Amino acid sequence: MTEEIIRQIKLLIDSGHLPPGCKLPGEREFARLLGVSRPSLREALRALSLLGIVEHRHGSGTYLNPPGNRWPSEPVAMLLSVHKGAMIDIFEARKGLETMVAGLAARRRSDEDLDAMRAALDGMRRNLGDFESYARHERDFHQAVIEAAGNQVIIEIMVKLYQLLQEVRARVYRGYPRDATILEMDFRNHECIYRSIEAGDEHAAAEAMTSHLQEFERLLLASEDAPVLHGKAGGPKG
Repeated sequence: MTEEIIRQIKLLIDSGHLPPGCKLPGEREFARLLGVSRPSLREALRALSLLGIVEHRHGSGTYLNPPGNRWPSEPVAMLLSVHKGAMIDIFEARKGLETMVAGLAARRRSDEDLDAMRAALDGMRRNLGDFESYARHERDFHQAVIEAAGNQVIIEIMVKLYQLLQEVRARVYRGYPRDATILEMDFRNHECIYRSIEAGDEHAAAEAMTSHLQEFERLLLASEDAPVLHGKAGGPKG
């Protein structure tokens, strides 16, 4: 969906309907114009912002930057230009940070933090048969854990890492066999993380997060994007 929305926006730019420097339509109007949901539009605009194609100005809106940041010939290639080569490094950075975050969350979590984690888990449980909806609630769970850690610097770093990993995470979920047992296993991993944080056990929380992220990394490397994700100088790993 993100790629299709970006393709539509590029057509509007190429046709002159969105000239350089213009302010983009408001979110509601733009989503209606493109025939997409507002959350899906937001995801596409985040990707374009990461590439410097658009710029969000607080209190003003989103603007199309003047020419300078070159568009690859295909939106898919444009998205991969964010991820190619560095994606495994980015995921490793996330794994190291989020393992530490889980331990901090176990030490510092408030009742409100636990409520947010439980709400996300409930959403995951209700959507074990809907991979896209499950992924949204899973992201909410990790966001709640990050916020429970209570470290603003880590929060800012993790937000950026999640933005960079977002499209690849979606592809991994889309690449799952349509078998709810896979999500059930993933859900149990998240329950284990939650129970450790709720109990205030820093070591167990870090271990549970490490186990979960290692399993996700295994799925990431086995996904159809593995050749791209391994696209470093040495070529794909065997």
